[in-house]
Amino acid sequence: MYLCGCFFFVYHRDARTCLRYIAYWGGKNHIVFIGDSRIRQLYSAFTQLIFNAEDETLKSAHFDMRKEGKELFLKVEFLWRPIINESMFEDYRKWLKSDPFEQPKLIITGSGTWTIKSTTASLKALEDYKNNLTRLLPYMDRLDSQLLWVLQDPVNPKQLSSSRQMITNEQIDLYNKAAINTLKYSTSNRVHIWSSSRLVSQGYSDDQKDGLHMGQIALYYAVQILLNMYCNDQMNHNDGTCCSNPEGITTVQILTFAFFGLCTILATVSHLRRYMNSRHRPKWQLLVNQDNNYNETKEIVNKSYHELLTSLAKFGLIMSFFFLCDRTNFFMRENKYYTHVNFFLPLAYLFALGIFFTEESSHTTMLHRDQTDEWKGWMQLTILIYHMTRASQNLPIYIYIRIMVSAYLFLTGYGHFCYFWRTGDFGFHRVWKVSTQFYKLSLSKLLIAILF
Repeated sequence: MYLCGCFFFVYHRDARTCLRYIAYWGGKNHIVFIGDSRIRQLYSAFTQLIFNAEDETLKSAHFDMRKEGKELFLKVEFLWRPIINESMFEDYRKWLKSDPFEQPKLIITGSGTWTIKSTTASLKALEDYKNNLTRLLPYMDRLDSQLLWVLQDPVNPKQLSSSRQMITNEQIDLYNKAAINTLKYSTSNRVHIWSSSRLVSQGYSDDQKDGLHMGQIALYYAVQILLNMYCNDQMNHNDGTCCSNPEGITTVQILTFAFFGLCTILATVSHLRRYMNSRHRPKWQLLVNQDNNYNETKEIVNKSYHELLTSLAKFGLIMSFFFLCDRTNFFMRENKYYTHVNFFLPLAYLFALGIFFTEESSHTTMLHRDQTDEWKGWMQLTILIYHMTRASQNLPIYIYIRIMVSAYLFLTGYGHFCYFWRTGDFGFHRVWKVSTQFYKLSLSKLLIAILF
């Protein structure tokens, strides 16, 4: 399980809401951590977040532990199995013999450092590790549980105690390579390798206290990744797409895409036809005295159909792009974090471009059309950067943007007032045209929301 280009949701109270939601719909919350002290550390951090309880691993280090929450229908277990041996095999056999509903919903497991320490990093122990993991793989494949094999985190050699000096990063890489090479032959789509926690721990290696276990920052993110994997599909957060499956395509969406696809094909044929007609049209024509009303009417009708099909095809392409961005994982995503550099650098870049690209205006009055259009263009770009960089977290910028939105609306109303004042055009055609311009995008969003 590797996270890249997705929205990472931070769970606090939402974690209990997720578990309660799963239980409400008849699901089970049975989570098992099985492995060595590193897996026990994940168990401890997970239970502290869910139950808001103190760390019990200090009282019973090398023993099995268990936590239950009856109101959440939650059972969290830790099984002390630091080495892949018969004890771990027996746990999997017991789960396979039990009813599928009694099997754990999620298993987090991993092993390696205890074997390295107890055998003083011998090569024979590495071979035994490969063989035992190969024997364990068929049990993993037959379970109905989601299973995460946690890759071993790198150590900080400077902080390791003398009794752990044999646990080197070279040894850990060998054990991780052995696990990856073995688990890639899994025949089940429920067995996954969890590699993102290793990358997080590697990035915060200086935060480790003993050189072996995760620091608090890395541990916090590891638990959040675990909750994103477990809950995002259930909670359907807009800003939580990591480890979640994209929504399925509905019948309405298929019919909509078929309609717009047909419009795109017809628009393409219309463009080709007009192009071929323009090439074969004679440059010179004899002037004859005849009524051309029929031909002119036909040309107008053909042009109207062409514009309609072209507009529908463009609209269909835009909606398809929205669908790819919002309903699939085709494009990478990331959470927005505001910094002054991220906000002001694009503004400075646009300001520099504006200096070099200027045009003269034919108007000489105050607040003429070219001037107000330029101001509104700058406002649109600033508001776009504001949303792209999540600058709403900065209060002065937030207030400034609110004032800018008000000024934009004022300039829009001022422009329409000046037009009505000069022309006196209050006809239905003008009102319909302006209303369409205002509400076209809103109606399109409504159509997308209904269909998608």
